[in-house]
Amino acid sequence: MNRFRSMGCEVLVTDGAPLDEVHALFDERDRRFSRFIESSELNRVNATPRGLTTVSEVFASMLCLALDAARATGGLVTPAVGAALLGAGYDRDFDALPAEEVAVVPAIVPGLDSITLRGSFLLRSDPVILDLNGVVKGKTVDDALALLGSGWVSAGGDIATTIPLVVGLPGGDSVTLDRGGLATSSIAKRAWKGGHHLIDPFTGAPSDTPWRDVTVAAKRCAVADVAAKAALLLGPAGPSWLDRRGLPGRFVARDGSVGVNETWRQLAPPAAVIV
Repeated sequence: MNRFRSMGCEVLVTDGAPLDEVHALFDERDRRFSRFIESSELNRVNATPRGLTTVSEVFASMLCLALDAARATGGLVTPAVGAALLGAGYDRDFDALPAEEVAVVPAIVPGLDSITLRGSFLLRSDPVILDLNGVVKGKTVDDALALLGSGWVSAGGDIATTIPLVVGLPGGDSVTLDRGGLATSSIAKRAWKGGHHLIDPFTGAPSDTPWRDVTVAAKRCAVADVAAKAALLLGPAGPSWLDRRGLPGRFVARDGSVGVNETWRQLAPPAAVIV
């Protein structure tokens, strides 16, 4: 298989794929949406967190996707968590975070009514520091697979495929993803002493979820990624929330025990194949 690093994770692509095009797509998205690249468009937009600003068509499209995700999850997966991430200590690339415990200072997460997007014009009526990481990687995986036409793409736990693919799961076991997307949201990987990167928008601090890892399958990776984050943040209500939306989910608790929701159980009994 082909591999490269981008967006702070390892990206894997089907053998024989046009690797240069996929690599360029990931790197362009990283340069535009990273909080850790000083010249990114995201940092330019966040430099003036209130009032009217103009954004590129690509930025507007991704922000629109993030706002749709926030509405679909009742505000759980929201692009307005930038200030809370900074307050939690996630103010630099993960590899550069200090080893000692970071003091968490909860921050108010503004509601969606503070953000208005009309074409290339973005209006924030309250100070809003944006973070689009909730949708960028999953959407880029989907877009990379569209570039390939067939095969599969994997980036840091986010996968999209047009062919049956055996995928290892957190806590052991594996599943065959027949086609579509699979995403895992975790508090184990992007974590540091004192916190992690998944913010509960109602407290403005890292979530006190009972789940360590949540894996969700959907028709597209971007949908699976958002749903996995929402289910993790919902805690005990996560499995039934996914069931109501017909999405299979697998849950690893902080003690390592594994469970699945009813939709996963029905789709993946002994053969463990997710379609």
